[in-house]
Amino acid sequence: MKLKDTKSKILIISAVILILILSYFGYYKYQQSKLVFKAPEGFSVESDTSNIRKVGEEWLDKYISQYQRKFVARNKKINSYAIDSIEVKEENIIQINFLIEPEQIDEEIDYNLNGIIKNNKISIQWVLWFEEEELDEETIFTVKKIQRPAGYDLEKYQASGEKERDEYENEHVTEIPYGKKQYTYKIEDQTCYVSYDGGTNWIELPISLETLVETGDGNDYYNQLQEGSYIVSPEKTAFVYGGNRENPLMITYSEDMGKTFETTIIDEKIDSNRVKFLSFPTDDIGYVVASAGRTMSQEVQVIYKSTDGGHSFKEIGFGPSTWLIQSAGFIDENIGFISYPGIEGAETNFYRTEDGGSTFEPIILPTIEKQWMDASFEPFIQPEIPYEENGELFLLVNQGSQGDYLGGRIKAKLKSEDKGKTWEYIGLVEPHSEELG
Repeated sequence: MKLKDTKSKILIISAVILILILSYFGYYKYQQSKLVFKAPEGFSVESDTSNIRKVGEEWLDKYISQYQRKFVARNKKINSYAIDSIEVKEENIIQINFLIEPEQIDEEIDYNLNGIIKNNKISIQWVLWFEEEELDEETIFTVKKIQRPAGYDLEKYQASGEKERDEYENEHVTEIPYGKKQYTYKIEDQTCYVSYDGGTNWIELPISLETLVETGDGNDYYNQLQEGSYIVSPEKTAFVYGGNRENPLMITYSEDMGKTFETTIIDEKIDSNRVKFLSFPTDDIGYVVASAGRTMSQEVQVIYKSTDGGHSFKEIGFGPSTWLIQSAGFIDENIGFISYPGIEGAETNFYRTEDGGSTFEPIILPTIEKQWMDASFEPFIQPEIPYEENGELFLLVNQGSQGDYLGGRIKAKLKSEDKGKTWEYIGLVEPHSEELG
């Protein structure tokens, strides 16, 4: 009887202990859920000093203390931090370099704080823009903007006027090395050449560089061709150009690796072309999509089709939107895509046709959310043109010209199993340096 009573007591005690553990765990998770982490932008500190370095120290200490509170989850917990240096950039703007030692190292806290992992610590560089407000005997200092040093330097460069002085020479004139791949082109000594052997031998195009690069609307680049306006391959080498007051919209192409070239006038009416995109999904079927008539952020896109390898083109339709076209291309005789800038409130900026450009349907791409500074955002906004690889269809979505997530070059990679009607996100990619040809 005593043994039975003892066993009963042990079971009761064990049950009580289990209940206490579960209760504490539930209480702990409840307390965690109540924690609020404020973002750096808008975060304030009260100070009785006008020394901006001292203000920066006080602000950082208060900001980091959010992650040192009781009940903070291990993947957000900061055990300690140390300031390496504080540099005053200008009045009420400082760069603060510091190290943190988190409870555990993982990608989430690294991304949230926008730092670099070094020896189980995270090295962080922030440029903080403070605004101040007088309050009795103290002053409230609030961070109105936070940047990485590279972003700050770029902003100052743009605002100083140096960019405007350097921009034309660097972007429009200075020669750019050709892309190191088998089929490519280069611009050298104001002449455009093509190569079919990775740059060992070059063939001069029978088009003057000025004619080739001149647009009807926008900047003329004398050191590179507009992406998507040309094809260099043994089967078809083609360049679309013109569409301005000097020259009609034209294509010059070769089907014998540059031994002979033919030129076709596509449209004599367009004189304000901004961009044009060329596709030859088969030897005979070719498409040109050209913009015209831009007014502010609106323009029309005209679609032309060739069924005889480029000898003639016929106007067959128009783009599905009047926003400024970003890219266009066809993956086979009938299926093509057009993308536009990301417009807030728009259903999509990506469209698909399966009848050769006569009609388009909107394609809704999956939402790809990322975390930074304890906030969610969607960095991937600009679809490119799908491409086939080993019989499968893929799509890259970049961050647009203002993207800065992980340096701005990272792209989202999507895959389609139904010729581009629907897409699934499969991961992130960092492209190699841009190749021209």
